[in-house]
Amino acid sequence: MTTRHTSHRRVDAANLIVLVVAVASGIFAYTLVTYASMNALVIVPAVVVATLSVPNLIKREAPRE
Repeated sequence: MTTRHTSHRRVDAANLIVLVVAVASGIFAYTLVTYASMNALVIVPAVVVATLSVPNLIKREAPRE
């Protein structure tokens, strides 16, 4: 007998919003580094937040009865 995984996957809205904000701030930091000759360390927080939010983007839910 085989067992079926009946859990559902869903996208976590809060982590999706965090990821979008991190990507937008990364783009903004990249433009600051490129055109305003700022220090490249300005982009580090955006990269860290994006890296931390991606693994938690998809959540598994237990089936409801």
